[in-house]
Amino acid sequence: MYRVILLREAEKHYTKASEKLIRRINKAIEQIRLNPVFGPHIKKLHGRLENKYSYVLGDWRIIYEVDMDKKVIEIWYIETRGDVYKKR
Repeated sequence: MYRVILLREAEKHYTKASEKLIRRINKAIEQIRLNPVFGPHIKKLHGRLENKYSYVLGDWRIIYEVDMDKKVIEIWYIETRGDVYKKR
């Protein structure tokens, strides 16, 4: 299983989220830990976010990068769909 690290930007949005959303995010992170690159809610990104993946969680996106050798997942962003792609 992979180790998950929340980077500063992701942690900022995670701590401000409602309890209901946090439960949904936690379930999504567990799914990502089990299989970080394949799944019905996972999409490999291109362009400025190349080498990262997006987990679709309703209107929210979890953007993360996977280091297969070290078995580490770095979660970069947890934001709404409209915001997460605009800034990057």
